[in-house]
Amino acid sequence: MLRMSRMRKFKRYKQFVMVWKVLAICYISVFTLGYLASGTGAYFVSSQENEQVIQAGTWWDGSELAFVGKPTVDEKACPAMNVSVELKNKGFSMTGTTTYEVFFSETGNPQKTGKKVASGEIKTLEKGEKVSLTYTAEKEGFYVFKALQHPLYGEETEKPLEVWSKKVNAKCKEKKVKEESDKEVEQKKDEDISTEDNKKEESNNTTDDRQEKTKPETEKATVEEEKDTSSTEENIQETDASEAESEEQEVKEEKQTEKQTEKQPEKKQQEQSDGTDKQSTGTKEEEGE
Repeated sequence: MLRMSRMRKFKRYKQFVMVWKVLAICYISVFTLGYLASGTGAYFVSSQENEQVIQAGTWWDGSELAFVGKPTVDEKACPAMNVSVELKNKGFSMTGTTTYEVFFSETGNPQKTGKKVASGEIKTLEKGEKVSLTYTAEKEGFYVFKALQHPLYGEETEKPLEVWSKKVNAKCKEKKVKEESDKEVEQKKDEDISTEDNKKEESNNTTDDRQEKTKPETEKATVEEEKDTSSTEENIQETDASEAESEEQEVKEEKQTEKQTEKQPEKKQQEQSDGTDKQSTGTKEEEGE
């Protein structure tokens, strides 16, 4: 009896185990079929994409590039002038390289109207590290550099992906010196012309003031001159009258002298005749005696 009960219990246990195994197998099979039908393909695709993302380096490494200082131009090396700018990593160390471009325009702002004339690669920069970017310019004009940030920099920081340097005017030193000297000459000419114009204006103003001042004086002088002329005319008339009187007196005196001269020989003749008479009378008396 005891053996029979034990056998029954063992058989029941085996049946329970078998049922549990069947249920487990069914559950696992259903779970695996559902997983394979829905999410397995997506899982493998996403894993492959993640692997590609990591290999391409499009996750942001925390770097931040910025141009520092002023651009420089080697003006002595004409006609090929070296234009240089300095780039600094203000963020974390870079995990990959990036690129830069150079734009040129003869006038205006090359950032807006310039043409791309060169491009290059920026090496991986550590935190706070600087690098100098140089371009050999063969034409005179304006140049500007553009550096590209990490591809996800804009998404993480909401800032533009590119950073621009200040524009620089590349000119040959000799031409620059000539232009400056020409400008100085023109400025001197303009200054001389302005000074001459000022002098003329001052002289005109002074002459006008003098004329205004001398007007009453001239009027007085004209009046005095008129008076003087009238007085001189009166004096001339008086002198003419006095001269005429003096001439008349001289004529009268000459006439008187002529009359006297005419009378003198008559007197002499009378005297002579009287003398002769007296002599004759004397001689007669002598003879009578």
